[in-house]
Amino acid sequence: MRDLETLERQLNKRGFKRSDVYLHDCIACHEHAVIRYAILGRTGGRDISYCQACGVAKSHRSVAGMESREEDPTFELDTFLR
Repeated sequence: MRDLETLERQLNKRGFKRSDVYLHDCIACHEHAVIRYAILGRTGGRDISYCQACGVAKSHRSVAGMESREEDPTFELDTFLR
């Protein structure tokens, strides 16, 4: 698991912001500990969900206008943050 302050600093450097202040339920461990980050531009965006309890990270990409989202099955948080 990651240090939350370090994770937020790394994501902020890449333009991501917390999408809301609430914690969400984790699909993997069922804890109420998921934080969501998002970035949005003219050509689309990406959101990242990170569980503070079990460390599972998921990402979804969206097209311009946020009309549809699809999960990025190859997403690895460590690789993304390099």
